[in-house]
Amino acid sequence: MTLKMAPSLNKKVSFMVCFLMAVFFSSAQETNEFDAPKDYKDRQQFEKFRKRRMLIAAWQINQLKEGALVVRLKTNQKLIDALNKQGKPTLAEEKRLEQYAINLNTMRAYLANYTFSKIYFINSYSSDSLLNGTRTNIFLDTTLNVDPKIVMNEKFYLLAERDYAYNSSIGFVPEDSARIQTEKGNAVKEVPIVIKNKYGHQLKGPFPYYSGEKYDSQKKLGYVTYITINGIAIPFNIGGTRTSRGQKAFKYKGVEMIVSIPKHYTYQKIAISVDRMNEYLSKFYQESPKPEENKIDPSTKPFLY
Repeated sequence: MTLKMAPSLNKKVSFMVCFLMAVFFSSAQETNEFDAPKDYKDRQQFEKFRKRRMLIAAWQINQLKEGALVVRLKTNQKLIDALNKQGKPTLAEEKRLEQYAINLNTMRAYLANYTFSKIYFINSYSSDSLLNGTRTNIFLDTTLNVDPKIVMNEKFYLLAERDYAYNSSIGFVPEDSARIQTEKGNAVKEVPIVIKNKYGHQLKGPFPYYSGEKYDSQKKLGYVTYITINGIAIPFNIGGTRTSRGQKAFKYKGVEMIVSIPKHYTYQKIAISVDRMNEYLSKFYQESPKPEENKIDPSTKPFLY
């Protein structure tokens, strides 16, 4: 009797562990566990840095409200080029379609669920151009093509992308040295959305700088999702390998292909995270009055960018 019950008990224990981990990471936004603890000499120093942190976050959220969020989309071009050079054009085309589908799902999820500020989309390789002042001929339209008619007039912007959230090691960095600073902290967890400043540095709490995965037992995904690309409804196998259940093949340009995307890149999953981020930003904005410029400590101004 005991031996028969053991597998069932193990399954229940495993489920509870997974569930608790999901709850832990979904509540991480409120506890800011990705912010590394700081050592302060005394309470006075602690209070000084706390006030600076609060002021910077309040300034950033108010600037974002009047500015723009720029979503960076990866292209996977290096892998695609390498596969073509290796004489694997079909696999290269499959990878191109998969990345296109991921980017299309990402864009559609933001457009449908993000309302906090203006929003733009760029290929990740255009980040330097944006940082150096380019405001046209780099932004993507709803077909993921660069549209020269799209112009960003907002001066302030923040970046958003799927990435690892870090226990940051660099603290607040003055703008005159921001270009040469890189994140050297420990990567804690890959999350759907990380918000960064224009130099690519992860923001810091209390600013709501990331949105984690949300566990939802009520919403089940099928094994295949159809995404229309160039007028063709293409079946993407969700989260599976070539031997996964529900696998579907299709013909594209006369060649049989099999493509797939991870569950976390489906529209439904991304949309949930974007909606949560929009909620986080709106709530924090309501709680954060815009700092008066003439009352900001001069020692803090180098961190406002």
